[in-house]
Amino acid sequence: MSTHTAENLRLRLILLLCLATSVVSAQEQDTLSRDLPNVSVSGRRVNTYLQTVRGASVVSMEMMRQMPRILGNADPIHYAMMLPGVQTNSEYDAGLHIQGCDNSHNMVSIGGVPIYNASHLLGFFSVFNATHYSDMRLDKSAGVFVGRLGGSLDMRPADTLVTTWGGDLSVGPMSSQGTLRVPLTPKSDLILSARAAYLNLLYSRWLTIDDQQLRYSFCDYNLTYTFRPDPRNTVTAEAYFGGDRVGVKDAAYTMDSRLRWSNFMGAVRWRHASDGAVLEQSAWHTAYRNRFRLTQTNIAVSLPSDISTTGYRAQLTLGRTVVGAEAAIHAILPQTPQTDGLIMRNSAEQRRLHPVELSASATHTLAVGRRLEVTPGLRLGMFSSGSEEPSAPVKTFFSADPYVSATLHIMRSSTLTFAAAVKHQNLFKTGFSQLGLPTEFWIPAGAGRRPQYSYDLSLLFETVSSGRMWRLSAEVYHKWLRHQLEYDGNVFDFIFSEYNLADALLHGRGTNYGVNIMLEKRKGRLTGWLSYSVGRAWRRFPGTKYTGKYPASHERIHELNAVATFRLARRWSFGATMVAASGTPYTAPERFYLINNNIITEFGDHNGCRIGTYARLDLSASYDFSVRGRRRSGINVSLYNVTMHNNELFRRLKIYKDRFANKPFSFVLNIMPSVNYYYSF
Repeated sequence: MSTHTAENLRLRLILLLCLATSVVSAQEQDTLSRDLPNVSVSGRRVNTYLQTVRGASVVSMEMMRQMPRILGNADPIHYAMMLPGVQTNSEYDAGLHIQGCDNSHNMVSIGGVPIYNASHLLGFFSVFNATHYSDMRLDKSAGVFVGRLGGSLDMRPADTLVTTWGGDLSVGPMSSQGTLRVPLTPKSDLILSARAAYLNLLYSRWLTIDDQQLRYSFCDYNLTYTFRPDPRNTVTAEAYFGGDRVGVKDAAYTMDSRLRWSNFMGAVRWRHASDGAVLEQSAWHTAYRNRFRLTQTNIAVSLPSDISTTGYRAQLTLGRTVVGAEAAIHAILPQTPQTDGLIMRNSAEQRRLHPVELSASATHTLAVGRRLEVTPGLRLGMFSSGSEEPSAPVKTFFSADPYVSATLHIMRSSTLTFAAAVKHQNLFKTGFSQLGLPTEFWIPAGAGRRPQYSYDLSLLFETVSSGRMWRLSAEVYHKWLRHQLEYDGNVFDFIFSEYNLADALLHGRGTNYGVNIMLEKRKGRLTGWLSYSVGRAWRRFPGTKYTGKYPASHERIHELNAVATFRLARRWSFGATMVAASGTPYTAPERFYLINNNIITEFGDHNGCRIGTYARLDLSASYDFSVRGRRRSGINVSLYNVTMHNNELFRRLKIYKDRFANKPFSFVLNIMPSVNYYYSF
C-alpha cells in the first residue's frame, strides 16, 4: 500500500471516530433532555425591590405598593432617605442630604432634567407620583456627568411600550392620584398621571398652629409620550407641572400670608442604538417660581424669586467609553424683597441674571488583569455669569474635574471599589427658612461668589452570599468642601433695614466624613434592609461672628434605618419602616431681656445644642379584594409613628402674655392613621 493511500485511510478513520463521538455525545444529550422533566430543581427567587447598578441604588416603584403610606401617599424620596448615607429628615423638611451635603448640592431630576424644588409643604411628599415612573436611581457620588458636589436622584419612566390599556388609582384621606397607560399604536404609547390634594376638608384641625388656620392645596400632573419606529430608535416627549398654594390668616394681628410656588418641566429625548454604540440626545426646559407675600395693617412684604433653565445634552456610549456634552442657559431672579408701608426703609431691586453653562465629559473603563477594572474620567466646564449691574463685568469661570474609580473583584461575589473626584458647582441655593418652606432661592456664581468645589474620596466593599440571599455593603467617605455659602439674614432684614444680598451671605468651607453599612435580605417572603450611618458635617466661616467650626444645621451624627416587606399570603402583604437618629443642631438662647416691650436675645455657640433624638416606626397592611390577571383592587391601612414618640422638630421663642421661653415645637399629632383604596388594571 502506498504512502498516499495509507494517509487517506488514516484521515477517514479519524473522521469516522469524530463522527461516532459526536453521535454518542448527541445521544447522551438527548437522553439527558428526556430525563429532565423527572428532575425537580427549586430555589428561592430574588424578589428584592433594591438593585445596584454601577454603584448606584435602583429602587423599583413596585415597592411603593406595599410600604406604609403617609396620609395615603407612598413617596419615593421618603424611601430614598432610608438608604445608607442619605439622611432622614423630620416633618416639615423635605430636603435631600446625601453624605452630609446640603440640599442644593444634590441633583434631583426627572429623566436627567433638574427639578429645582422637588417638595410639597409638609415635607411628607415630593412632587413625584410613584405610579408614573418605573424606578428611582440614587447615585451618592453622581460621577462626572452631573455638575453638583453631592449625589443625584433621578426618576425614570418605563423603557418598554405598553401593549394594553392599564392604570392605577389611589384614593386617600389627603389626596387622590391616578395613572393611565394607553397604547396608541403598536409603536407608541401615552402615560398620563394626576394628583390633587384636599387636605383642608379632613385635616383642618391639624393645620392650625398657634390658633392660626393654614389653608393648603397642591397638585401634580405628568405626561409621557413614547414613539419607537424601529428597535433602534426611541423618541420620548415628557412634561410635568406641579404647584402649591398656602394661606395663613391671623385675625388678632390682621395678618394675611400667601405662599405660592410651582414647577414646570418639558423635555424631548431621542435614543439611537446601533452596532456597539448608543447615542442619547435631549432638549429640555425646566422652571421653578416662588411667590411669598405677607400683609398686615401697616406693611406688606413680598419675596419673589425664580429660576429657569433651557438645555441640550448628548451622550455617546461606545463599548466601555462614554462621552457627553451639555449646554444650558439659565434665567435667575434672586430673592427680591419688595416692601410697602409705614416702616419701609428701602427695597433693593435684583436684576434677572442670564448665566451660560457649558461642559464636556468622558469616561473609559479599562480591564487590568482578570480582577481589576479602572475607570478614569474628566469633566471640563465653563460658566459665564450674568451681569448683576449695568456696568459690572461678566465673570467667566473654567473648571477641570478629574475622576477615577478602581474596582477589585476579590472573589466571585465580593468587590472593593475606590473612587476619587474633584467637583465644581455653579448654582447655589440659600435662604432664611429651614422649615420645609420654599422660601429659599437660587443664585449663580459671579462677582463675589466663586464656584463651589469639593475633593471626594470613598471606599466601598460589597459582598453577596453564595445563594444571593444576603447582600452586605460598607462604605467610608470623606469630602472637603470649598467656597461654601450660608445665609445669615432673616425676614426682619427686609422690613427694618436696607436689604443687600451680598451682606447676608457668609463664605467658608466644610468637611463631611462618615461610614455607611447596610445588610439586605433579598429572597423569601420577608425582604428589606437594615442600615446604619455615622457621620459628621462640619462648617467653618472665618472672619464672621461664627468663630471656629460648628456642625451643619441638617447634621445627624447617628442614624439607624430599617425597611421590610412581608408577603403573608396571596392577598395579604405588610410593610414597615423604622428610623432612630440623633437630633439636629440648633443655636440656643442664653439670656432674654425685655426693653421697651422689645425682646433682646443673647445666643450661645452657633449650632452648639441639639434637639432630642428622632425616632419613628411606621406600619402598613395591604389586603387585595380581588386579583384577576392584571386587575387588582384592595385597601391599605397605615400608621405613621406607631410608638407615638414626641419628636422635636425645632426650638423657638414662645411668648405668652408676660412670659417667654425657648420651647420645643413638635408635629401636631404623635400618630397618624391612614386608609387608602387602590385599584390597578
